[in-house]
Amino acid sequence: MVPDARLDRILHHMVRRSFPRLRRRTITIGWGAEQELFYYMADAEQYLIAVNRSLQGAPKRVLEGGIAHELCHIDADLRLGVYPRQLAWNRYAESRWYRMRNELATEQQAIALGYGQQLLALIRYARRLGYTFAREHGLFYAEILRAEASRSQPR
Repeated sequence: MVPDARLDRILHHMVRRSFPRLRRRTITIGWGAEQELFYYMADAEQYLIAVNRSLQGAPKRVLEGGIAHELCHIDADLRLGVYPRQLAWNRYAESRWYRMRNELATEQQAIALGYGQQLLALIRYARRLGYTFAREHGLFYAEILRAEASRSQPR
């Protein structure tokens, strides 16, 4: 993985702004994802977010969408104990249904934190690069639009 100062600045700004539980965690980010646009992995108490090099020219908003998604995964995993977390990772790897449910919850959390517009920007940018999205990747574009619209309506 190749570190990048721009990615690091975006990551740390987002953690300070929206992810208080992650402030004392060691999270590194860099270029290195091959098949996916973004992914994260954990090793002991260290977290690594890898970003696909096809996003090197992407606007900040696009990168924020993917980083927010991965930070929501990390935050959710930290709410679990060590054994339940390992079970969840195993289920994620083995079950399409579990993966879809997990990705939907992750996207809903990112939207609740105010990153819906960034998720939309990521999808638009990725489509221009030729990527397609399935239910296993999270909410569809129209679903994010609806969630954003309902979030912005006065209660």
